[in-house]
Amino acid sequence: MAIKTPNDSIILLPKEILSRIKSASAEELKTLIYYFAEPETSVTDAAREIGLTVAQVESAVAFWRGAGIFTDSVAPKKNVASDTSAYRNYDSDTLSAAIENDNDFSLVCRVAGDCLQKQLTKNDYSSLFYLYDFVRLPAPVICGIIEDCCSNEKRSLQYIFKKAVGLYEDGIDTYDKFEAYLARREAINSNIGKLRRLCGMGDRELTSKEKKLFDTWFGEWTFSFDMVELAYEKTIDTTGKLSTTYMNGILRRWHESGFATIDDVKNGDASRPTGNDSSFEVDEFIEAALSKGYDDILEDKK
Repeated sequence: MAIKTPNDSIILLPKEILSRIKSASAEELKTLIYYFAEPETSVTDAAREIGLTVAQVESAVAFWRGAGIFTDSVAPKKNVASDTSAYRNYDSDTLSAAIENDNDFSLVCRVAGDCLQKQLTKNDYSSLFYLYDFVRLPAPVICGIIEDCCSNEKRSLQYIFKKAVGLYEDGIDTYDKFEAYLARREAINSNIGKLRRLCGMGDRELTSKEKKLFDTWFGEWTFSFDMVELAYEKTIDTTGKLSTTYMNGILRRWHESGFATIDDVKNGDASRPTGNDSSFEVDEFIEAALSKGYDDILEDKK
């Protein structure tokens, strides 16, 4: 028979697959051929194009990865979306079978119904199955996210879904990681509570600016409460009043200098030049501006 010569319209397969053809299923062969033709396609799009479920495609990818045909660096990546309608809308038969036959997913549905205190709709089940079947979040993680959101009065499944996707994108894909995330968040909230008391904020609602700054100090920059307390004291000593803008300037400088402890600050201050230094000029400008009530101008300059 005639064989066409290789060009852009030809799919070339590695000879190593011959040793696996006998044991490969139809789904695995379909997936192999499709990905050699369209290597950049997401798992979801591949499933749709070749008429398989996401789970079947992922299983086939795992088969060929185990055979050494796909490597981690070239295996198709999962495109996770916070809107399931653009990716996966499971049919009723698939959802019913999952609820009846998969104990883990059935547990997720029961927890969701109990915590949300409602009868779940098909769209609700589809969103939950997307997290379980496509994103591959373990059932305990999904249940934990549902319970955590509801305990904070966030009872919208849309909110819970987006929270779960966001956590997955942050690398939280096991229950151990989820527990560590909860512990970090509890520590941050504890530090924010202590800071509120230190600053005399009482029980009032934090402004959006305050929330952003506090999350940055304790969350993104991972400062201890002692470090933020020291910045507060320096702010009061210098300006005579509370200014989160000035505190942020201090903490930003410490963060950029790599200061993580009070000793780091003391050692850094001791080694600081006493002559004309640009950082002193900036500090003097900030202090002068604050004394005239220019907090908003300072924030704009940052």
